[in-house]
Amino acid sequence: MPRYTSAYSSFVSRLPEVEMLRSAAGQKEKKDAVNLRHEINALCRGSLVLLCGHVEAYIKELGEIALDRLHSNSVPRRTISPRIYYHISKDILDELKDTDDPEKITEKIFVFLQRDLPFWSQSGPFPQPISSDRFNKGFSNPAYTKVKAYFARFGYTQYSHDLATHLKGQYKPVTNMVNHLVHLRNRIAHGDPAATNTPADIRNVVALIRTYCRATDAVFATWCALALCKIR
Repeated sequence: MPRYTSAYSSFVSRLPEVEMLRSAAGQKEKKDAVNLRHEINALCRGSLVLLCGHVEAYIKELGEIALDRLHSNSVPRRTISPRIYYHISKDILDELKDTDDPEKITEKIFVFLQRDLPFWSQSGPFPQPISSDRFNKGFSNPAYTKVKAYFARFGYTQYSHDLATHLKGQYKPVTNMVNHLVHLRNRIAHGDPAATNTPADIRNVVALIRTYCRATDAVFATWCALALCKIR
């Protein structure tokens, strides 16, 4: 069995993009930190945004692997969490919850019956693949609480406990860094010119983020193997 999922391998393969920007900033810093400060700042900000995007993509890919394996491995639906059903049809169910008009409710129910009825049974495996686009909807940034909530969609509610057990003394520094990265990305996106890190700081950010993703890969894959099916 592979040590890591294909999602984590893909994440690691994308990290050199971040390092290219960080390294270029470092070289300019050594050359002339004062006169090249705007270029250095742009490269550092770009590397942080790129890194945050790669973490978000990794979490989504990890979930997509689990969804694909549920179908391809013919996992019996009676063994899965009811939360999965909700997120398969969340768009329609939320619209129903927020609608009082009988005619609109009826229209939504017809859409539900036509599109999602085959999924809603506890007999046998899923008859067709689950739409990852619909399942992932609403997961828009990889802040720690958001990732925790995303995994709960699968019924994995002990993520924090498992991650803390796995990381031990690194748990707080690693999870704090995830939130710091997302906070910086948001500030950059809103045009805050002070939102950046030095090239040296970014090296530390990348190291802690890589540790976070590696640990997440381990605990989520272990849980899937016990509760759903193997994903690596």
